[in-house]
Amino acid sequence: MEQILLAHEVDMRTWRAATRRHVHAATPPEALTWRVGSAGEDNPSGAAASAADDSIKLTIPRLLAHDLMALLQSSAPERFALAYRLVYRVVHAGLDLTDTADADIHRAKDLIKDVVEETHHFRTVFSAFAMAATSHGLHYENRNYILEANAAFCRARYTPLWEVTTGYRRMLWNGRRLFFGPGQADYARLTVSQWQAADEAVWVGSYPSLRLPPSAKDLAAAQTLPALSAAAMDCQSCALWQPASRTVFGVGQGSSGIMFVGEQPGDQEDKAGVPFVGPAGQLLDKALHEVGITRADAYVTNAVKHFNFVLRNGRRIHQKPDDAAITACHAWLDEERRLVQPHLIVMLGATAAHSVLKRSVTIGRERSRIIRLEDGGSGLVTVHPSYLLRIPDEATKALEYARFVQDLTMARDFVAQQKAQGQAAASEVTRNGPCSAADAGLSLF
Repeated sequence: MEQILLAHEVDMRTWRAATRRHVHAATPPEALTWRVGSAGEDNPSGAAASAADDSIKLTIPRLLAHDLMALLQSSAPERFALAYRLVYRVVHAGLDLTDTADADIHRAKDLIKDVVEETHHFRTVFSAFAMAATSHGLHYENRNYILEANAAFCRARYTPLWEVTTGYRRMLWNGRRLFFGPGQADYARLTVSQWQAADEAVWVGSYPSLRLPPSAKDLAAAQTLPALSAAAMDCQSCALWQPASRTVFGVGQGSSGIMFVGEQPGDQEDKAGVPFVGPAGQLLDKALHEVGITRADAYVTNAVKHFNFVLRNGRRIHQKPDDAAITACHAWLDEERRLVQPHLIVMLGATAAHSVLKRSVTIGRERSRIIRLEDGGSGLVTVHPSYLLRIPDEATKALEYARFVQDLTMARDFVAQQKAQGQAAASEVTRNGPCSAADAGLSLF
């Protein structure tokens, strides 16, 4: 019986190479054993993986390949053997992957379901950590080996320095490179030499990266902004996800009652993963400060969550998103509105207004007035800060900026009025108690 020694808990490189070799040779599953080596242990199987004959091709269904990435993250000791057995049976016994009565398929589905559920939970926890931005370290109690497969998610979701610690592994992003180190159990003995770059040695191509494109059901099930933003990171509803670096989701607490909607992230936002951090965002911050609105208390997002651009002389030049991208992102904006429940939506520019109002908008006709929205909410159309930056004449720019500040002042005053009316109504109910149907002049029959 041959033993396959794996370098770490999710060593896909060694498992894949051994599986390719042994399935090609028709080695029965019972002739192999699989074991994760201890730290510092020689790994001849890993060496064999690196020198594997690339001419050996193994074709399996795409869905199985995706499921295997989740299965190998399970903490079940039999995961490597079960994964090999599934591939072997598909190739040599014609296993029907839709046969849920099959014991191997049933077991795999249970393990995969647990991994996927924990992945969603971890991503929500990490997104809450990213949105709070109050520390650089997150400790997570894992039940499966999910950390490595979420490395791409974590880097996309939060670009500054961070470290995640679990019982079995530590993961560090220094803003440029990703590193893995010993888990919480070895914390006291952790040294710099124990950190391993994720793009070197045993980690090269050896750990999974799991994408979970969200469904409409996933969006509706999100009960918090961190959960919704976590789901958005793997959105593939339009073609913009491919060239863009990441999904750029909204930020802020929304406690001010104002939700700002812009067009789409720009080059700097795409790199930082945060909306309105470039020149337009700095101008917005200046204007908000003048009218006494704290940006962190508002909620700031975009109608489209991916950066649309064309490459020109090595630079990424902003391109206005098309109707397909705007329509695809309607679902995200609708869910953001559901969770934030703003008193007022401030639409920054024509694209944002088109997305919220779901019709073509001319800024000159719609600007600077409160608009009743289809869902009963209220909106205000104004210009996008980038428009102000493009005005060449300084005198005109100053006038337009002053008008922009006036629009934000209108937004601030409207929300203050709405809050005051709400508080007055609540006080009236407290004094008089809830009125009955008869008191309200209603007939129940």
